[in-house]
Amino acid sequence: MPMYEYQKGGKTHYYYAFEVKDTNGDRKTIKKRGFTGKTECRAAEREARVAWEKGSYIDPSTMLYAEYANNWLEAKQDISEQTRYVNEGHLKNHILPVIGNIPLQKVKVNHIELLIKTLQEKVLANGKKLAGGTIKKIYNLVQTSFKAAVQKEYIIRDPFTLLDKGSKPQAKKANVDYWTKEETKEFLNSFEHRQKILFILAIYTGMRRGEILGLRWKDVDLENGQLRISQILAFKSKIKDGAKTLAGNRSISIPPIVVAELRKHRTVIIQEKWEAKDKYKDHDLVVCGKDGRPVSWSNFHKFWIRRLEKTTVRPIRFHDLRHTCASLLLSAGTHPKIVQELLGHSSIKVTLDTYSHMMPNIQADAVKNLEKMLT
Repeated sequence: MPMYEYQKGGKTHYYYAFEVKDTNGDRKTIKKRGFTGKTECRAAEREARVAWEKGSYIDPSTMLYAEYANNWLEAKQDISEQTRYVNEGHLKNHILPVIGNIPLQKVKVNHIELLIKTLQEKVLANGKKLAGGTIKKIYNLVQTSFKAAVQKEYIIRDPFTLLDKGSKPQAKKANVDYWTKEETKEFLNSFEHRQKILFILAIYTGMRRGEILGLRWKDVDLENGQLRISQILAFKSKIKDGAKTLAGNRSISIPPIVVAELRKHRTVIIQEKWEAKDKYKDHDLVVCGKDGRPVSWSNFHKFWIRRLEKTTVRPIRFHDLRHTCASLLLSAGTHPKIVQELLGHSSIKVTLDTYSHMMPNIQADAVKNLEKMLT
């Protein structure tokens, strides 16, 4: 078996090498390094021989980045279905059109610099440029793919190591937008709809989109004014146990007005269930279609946009209703720890980092109280 040992980082690694003849009768060596075990190396060598005999073998020295990147992403097992979908979109729409046709082993630092420049100057169909956070994520995806290529010994040197620090894209802190008290009241008073409960829950509780769409009646205690977050509606309308984070699994107190709105909404759901009869798919969801099925992310987004278009209130993202909840609570003097628990942040540091600019009155009151203590 043409398998050999070599040392790397003080550890024994393996590579295979065997000779073949191409269509012209010329001899060439097929070789691949980077294996940490003999069994893995033998299996890869057998696959390479079979691929060569079938005519499907690809020489790493001629492999295009597009082929490598697609195979690398497909083989990754440590990412969610949603992350895979997003990354596939980044590859197809932003990365491969720029560097996809370059052989992997010939991608240089200037190609990476061109990719960054192209991303920063790209204008989307809506007339807007790519957000800084998106550019940073795309950059990280490509960088990770090249790190893996070095580990697999497809390439000797990672071109990212030669990139000037000043050339690397920096993600700016996301803007936190929110409605004022007046804007919030104007929006809530501007319409009635069977799904209005969506916005009431977002504003009064700060729940995330997936938490609202995954909320079940069994997790609603109207008598005691409590909600429990125990599942979410995830990617592709899949119900997922637990919240987005460990801290997201929480109980939320709701005021009487939300209890009243939930009671009214439940009456609507019961009526729709009766009218649909056998066609109703009961998932026990608070927010659902008229047939009981979960509301898809895309339909939810379209509904939100339509509601914004029918009101005179300044447009914001739906997620900004969560920020609106936090803003209104903090402006009313609510302790940040309470806001952290309500929103399900992993730590109070996240809450303070996100909303510290909303708390000037808290700081002012603190120093005034200190003055009163000492005078």
